[in-house]
Amino acid sequence: MTFSLAGRCRESGQIGYVVATSSVCVGARVGAIADGVVVFSQARTDPRLHAVGLSAWRQSPGDAEGALNAMHSAAVAPHWRQLGVFPMDGTPAHHTGASCLDHCGGVNGPHSMAIGNFLGTAKVLPAMIESFESATGPLARRLLTAIRAGEAAGSEREPLQSASLVVLGADDLKDVDLRVDFAQAPLAAMVRLLDDWLPKASAYRIRALDPDKAPASADVEGRDRPLG
Repeated sequence: MTFSLAGRCRESGQIGYVVATSSVCVGARVGAIADGVVVFSQARTDPRLHAVGLSAWRQSPGDAEGALNAMHSAAVAPHWRQLGVFPMDGTPAHHTGASCLDHCGGVNGPHSMAIGNFLGTAKVLPAMIESFESATGPLARRLLTAIRAGEAAGSEREPLQSASLVVLGADDLKDVDLRVDFAQAPLAAMVRLLDDWLPKASAYRIRALDPDKAPASADVEGRDRPLG
C-alpha cells in the first residue's frame, strides 16, 4: 500500500527517492540509500531487507539484479514483498510479489524507477516517470513533483498519511532527508518542508565538511542572535 520513486541526476551527481503511503511513518520502514544505490522494501514491508540489498551491492557494485536477488532470497514470504534496486549507473531492478494488491508493479525510466501497490489506477506509475523525466531543477524537487503527479493520477486506494524524501549527494552526505510521519495531506506538507529546508541545506553541508567556516545556527535559521 505504497508508491515510491527513485531518481538520479547526472549534473549534480545526486541520487534519491521519495515515497508515500496510507499508513504512518513510512520513512521508518521504506527505503535506504548508500554507495550510489537506492533499495526499497515495501508492500508487506521488511526493513531488514534494505541491509541485505546494500550489503550485496557493496560486494558486487553495479549488479542491481544481484542485489535484488539477495533481497528476494532473504525475504520471508517474498510473494508479499515489493522490492527495488536503483543504481546511480546502470539499469534498475524490481520485484512485485504475486500477493501484492492491484494496481501494482514497477516502471523504469531513463533516469528513474517507480514501484507501487494498492494504487488507485494503472496510470500512477507511468505518470511519476513521465513527470520526473520531463522536470527540471534540483533532484529533490523533481522527485516531489513526480510523486505528486502520481497522486493526481490515482494515488493509493486509501488516503495517504505519511511521506519521506531523501537525496544523497557528494561525500556520502544526505543533502535532503525529510519525513512527514502523519498528516492528512503528507505530500503537500512535504512541499512546505522542502521549501524551508533547501535554502539551509548548503550550510549544514559546510558544517560537516568544514565546521570552521560554517555559519551560526541563528544565521541559518534566520533567528536573532542572543545578546551578551
